[in-house]
Amino acid sequence: MSYQVIARKYRPGTFADITAQEHITHTIQNALRLDRVGHGYIFSGLRGVGKTTAARVFAKAVNCQKMIDDPLYRQEVTEPCGECESCRDFDAGTSLNISEFDAASNNSVDDIRQLRENVRYGPQKGRYRVYIIDEVHMLSTAAFNAFLKTLEEPPAHAIFIFATTELHKIPATISSRCQRFNFKRIPIGLIQSQLQMICRAETLEISDDALLLIARKAQGSMRDAQSILDQVIAFSVRNDDEKVIEYERVAELLNYIDDDQFFDVSDAIAGNDPVKMLQVARFVIDNGYDEQDFLEKLIEHFRNFLVLYNLRSTRLIERTEAVKERYQQSAGSFSASLVMQMIELLMKEAGELKFQFEYQFRFELTLLRLIELAHPGHGEQPAAPVQAVVPIKKKAPEQVLKTTPAASRSAGHTPGPAPAPPSPDLSAVPPSTSHLSIPDASCREEQLSQPPVPDRDQPGLSGVDFSAWQGRLMNFTRNSPRKPPVESSASGSSRNGVFEGVVEVEKFRMEWNQFLESLLKKRQKVLVTHLRSCELTSCSHGVLVMTCGKKFSYEELMQDSALLLSEIESFYGIPVKLQICYDATKDAMTREQTIFTLFRDLAETNDVMKYIIKEFGGELVY
Repeated sequence: MSYQVIARKYRPGTFADITAQEHITHTIQNALRLDRVGHGYIFSGLRGVGKTTAARVFAKAVNCQKMIDDPLYRQEVTEPCGECESCRDFDAGTSLNISEFDAASNNSVDDIRQLRENVRYGPQKGRYRVYIIDEVHMLSTAAFNAFLKTLEEPPAHAIFIFATTELHKIPATISSRCQRFNFKRIPIGLIQSQLQMICRAETLEISDDALLLIARKAQGSMRDAQSILDQVIAFSVRNDDEKVIEYERVAELLNYIDDDQFFDVSDAIAGNDPVKMLQVARFVIDNGYDEQDFLEKLIEHFRNFLVLYNLRSTRLIERTEAVKERYQQSAGSFSASLVMQMIELLMKEAGELKFQFEYQFRFELTLLRLIELAHPGHGEQPAAPVQAVVPIKKKAPEQVLKTTPAASRSAGHTPGPAPAPPSPDLSAVPPSTSHLSIPDASCREEQLSQPPVPDRDQPGLSGVDFSAWQGRLMNFTRNSPRKPPVESSASGSSRNGVFEGVVEVEKFRMEWNQFLESLLKKRQKVLVTHLRSCELTSCSHGVLVMTCGKKFSYEELMQDSALLLSEIESFYGIPVKLQICYDATKDAMTREQTIFTLFRDLAETNDVMKYIIKEFGGELVY
């Protein structure tokens, strides 16, 4: 006879053999004792917890001849005997009283119509004809509707048992006509006991630690645990004479990270040892372990500390006794609030790690940030050099303002010895003419550069009056009275008056949002939309440079450049030249990042996306 896998060989044949579902088996057995068997049942729950198995045992029991003929046996035992003709036919797979079919491949209206035709015929032997429909949630809406009448008023000999892993997909009109039973996730201890019984029956020697590892990997599914055990046997046992399974072989097959690595992480945090933390990260990377899986198991590791802090007991920690004792020894290194902060960090980084290109760097950085959480401020350099740079950035634009004669006179102080930059010569430009300079699309970076920042050691910089600078900016507002454009002449004072106050692009940026609002009031919504994709790059010698990050907006602004220039001059009250550039590199980077950023934001904020990613492992595919 060909080999039969463990999941089929040791499939329960009685209600007593079904593991961890006593609330369901006890209810069904009482219904059989009282002869109160319903016509419709829905079995729902996780994969591999016994839904189809319980349905088959139920179907076998209702037609067991001994239970029908012997009331005492039915009251005291309430199990299929396995000896009568009906039970033997069922075990051999030749019983005509039980019909099983998969709704995933038979989900049309025609399939349900054929089922309705077959329901009219009574059982060949016994009392009932049982129909087991697996994965019933895969039926189409039309098929569910076609099944309503038959399910509401079936023949007396028909029993329908629906098995599903997604109860919420079954229409309420169907579920309300049935008795619903929810199968629980099987505890790790019961899975371990069942696997131990199977190993004894197969004459296998295996440690409790290895069985616990298999049970944890199954995540509450008995069928998954039995399938993993089959795989472990094939990997570890070389011949029939040496049926010994070692823990190391099981961990190697399942690609399982030992608890020692997680304790190394917590020890590195407690000891403020970044070298040891990086060694753990390198171990994970070099051995091919999944970084995201490591972070998720590290979350479980810190969760065990929280359980210990709150319960003062290790009974809810699903580990061996030696590992539980180690948790008790390490618990004093952290506080509950610190553990919560580390778990929050790990949960955030574990969700984002799959979307990162440099995921190894992000993985190492995440582990190092755990040390930073436990020891804030350790190893930081003095911040004095950073503070020394700040005055330079603030004084640079003020120095330019100071060199303007008109600004210096209004501020009431004497200019420093630094020479003022030459004023732009506009004597050849009529005052009524719009000054527009628009380059082609291949605008170079030199045109986008900011005005040079004066040297910090330049004479006179330390005597700059910040109140004068602030006063000039405060006067340069939208509501302040604006002087009409000054006619250009050969005199230097007239030329300086034309661009008085227009010294730095920051002045335009200060009023830019108000400028966009004024355009909206004039019903220039399309123009505002294109301007929002641009930024003011620089302003030098009366030339305002605007850079577009989208080609379409650049082309539209080129067409409306005359209108845009007139609106700028009207709002600011100052004649200015306008230069529009297109940044192709930024456009390409923006398009690439937009898809990624959108999915990442949805994954962080949208509850539906969070559920999909958690349950199905959704990710962005390019």
